[in-house]
Amino acid sequence: MNCVNLQGKKKQFLKKINNRELRNSGYIPCIVYGINKNIKFYILLSILKKVIYTFKVYKVIIEIKNEYKIEALLKEIQFNPINDDVIHVDFYELKKNKYIIISVPIISVGHSLGVSKGGEYKIFIKKINLKVIPEFIIDHMDIDTSNLDIGENLSIKDIYNPKYIILHNCNDVIASVKVKSSKTSPSRKGKGKGKGKV
Repeated sequence: MNCVNLQGKKKQFLKKINNRELRNSGYIPCIVYGINKNIKFYILLSILKKVIYTFKVYKVIIEIKNEYKIEALLKEIQFNPINDDVIHVDFYELKKNKYIIISVPIISVGHSLGVSKGGEYKIFIKKINLKVIPEFIIDHMDIDTSNLDIGENLSIKDIYNPKYIILHNCNDVIASVKVKSSKTSPSRKGKGKGKGKV
């Protein structure tokens, strides 16, 4: 998966500066929830944009001075409810063989057989929740829809992979190809009105 290096500054070095002043200077307060301890730090918004304004899931290497070098994933972004500015970002540390829960986008691959016959492709699950160890983290999931014919569905049970646990019902429908709905004929209200009696 994609990996981004983030250079941060530990909070203790900036304790005399309040969060508003930091944001005005282009920094965002952050925290990484670690295996043994939680670490508060600050990082430039211009750097954070690499992992915030994207639909992909990135593994990040957080480096704070020469003291910490932590592999982590983005956990939560807090926005200002008035202007949508980023005000705080949470990360959680990755640990080998320890399961984490992630949500990744689904990308349809291939031209459906049913669409070639005039059907209409519909996708119902656009992001999928997975329980996975760091070794098998993915930033998106491709689903092959090439063989999907008119009237057929692609369900969660069809994309089983032993590398992760899918946190959805096995019968949940991800995508399907339906018969295209025909346009309704124009209304014929009023037919026969205006005719006189014989």
